[in-house]
Amino acid sequence: MPYYSIQADFENIDSPELIAASLFLLQQDGWTIIDYNATFLNTEKETIGKQKALLTVSISRNEVTITADSELAEQANQFVVDSFTNNLHTFVSAPSFDAKVRDLKHHYFMNNPLQAVEEDSPQKANSSILNTVFSFRKNFRVTPALVIINVIIFIVMAVTGVSIMSPETAEILNWGANFRSFVLRGEWWRLFTACFIHIGIFHILFNMWALYDIGFFLERMIGSWRFAFAYVIAGLAGSLNSIVFHYATPSAGASGAIFGMFGLFLALLTTNILEKGFRNAMLKSIVPMILFNLLLGTSAMIDNAGHIGGLIAGLICGYLFSWHYKNPRSKFINVLSFVLPTVLIITSGFIINKKLPDTYLAYEKIMDTITTIEKDALDLEAHPNYNGDKAIEKWDAAIVEINKASALKLNKDIDFRNERLLFYLQKRRQEAVLLKNPIENSLLLKQTSQSVDSILKVLNTKEE
Repeated sequence: MPYYSIQADFENIDSPELIAASLFLLQQDGWTIIDYNATFLNTEKETIGKQKALLTVSISRNEVTITADSELAEQANQFVVDSFTNNLHTFVSAPSFDAKVRDLKHHYFMNNPLQAVEEDSPQKANSSILNTVFSFRKNFRVTPALVIINVIIFIVMAVTGVSIMSPETAEILNWGANFRSFVLRGEWWRLFTACFIHIGIFHILFNMWALYDIGFFLERMIGSWRFAFAYVIAGLAGSLNSIVFHYATPSAGASGAIFGMFGLFLALLTTNILEKGFRNAMLKSIVPMILFNLLLGTSAMIDNAGHIGGLIAGLICGYLFSWHYKNPRSKFINVLSFVLPTVLIITSGFIINKKLPDTYLAYEKIMDTITTIEKDALDLEAHPNYNGDKAIEKWDAAIVEINKASALKLNKDIDFRNERLLFYLQKRRQEAVLLKNPIENSLLLKQTSQSVDSILKVLNTKEE
């Protein structure tokens, strides 16, 4: 079959922009689109003589190949190629091309976030802040819904007595905050619920502002379903990474999921599926913002592990989505962009469940061991045939165990209790030594027993 092919010259135009412009011109001229992606398109058209003509545009390493293939004479194929090439040159050279291609590119590859903002602007100007924030529009339903859910949960927490400035650890745990020990004991739902629990009013205000800010662009860009999916995946990834790096501190907040959305946006901005000017402008603002917040997260009060976990998950989702946008007709890539992140999260959870130590469970086992040793030592001291050396060995073993517990560094309250418990065990050992010669050491025994009784009262009160 005769064909005609040329290498065309189109400088300073990204592949998706050129493909989008080609699709627009060809469809206007009556060509039927067979297949296309960011670097290739294949179209066909029936000629007057009921013959079929094929036209392909292929871009590789900035080289554009345009080919016409049909049963027509070679001159006819040459006319098709030259005519289309001239029209394309005229179109991309027009002063209005930069503005036009933005709409075309998003029409063929993804939704246009800038156009959506422009369409909403008049409505925003005539509406209140509440109507703007809590308004539901096409491809903008998930973001306001998430904001509403987070705000409602925070209000209900406040109404039930949780401090809006600095909630107690027990309070946020009761509401579903993330905590390694609880998660590893089967409360996996905390990985999700923690994304909706906030530690004070400033925490939720900052997070909801950031969520709305990124969601206003991103949700309409990728669609509500993809936005919701990526948000959940990033939130779970942030929660998982948090329990990996923090074994003694509860965590809560939507920041891991929100970081994931910024990571997703960053991934899209580092590909060529978005218009170059828009990419450059957004990269100049989003990269410093991410770096600044990660630097801010080095503070002891901020869960940077959650931020990083969410960011990585968002990047993975973003690059998978961009792969889909470059190959919009591939069902396999579309399905993979949802399946792969899900598999990674489930696999990570399985590995963490098997390999991550439960430090609080280890602490509880040490306490049980100390209790058993204490009982054995006291039984020895109460025996008529008192064996002082064995009793001392028992108390020495208990002291070794409490030193192990202290090395875990769980929290200030537990560390303080460990110090008191160590003092108690040392006094018990001293008492065991004095009991070897009770008559000679009667005065010291009395003083030591008084110290033991005093510290026991403190320890028992703490336990209650």
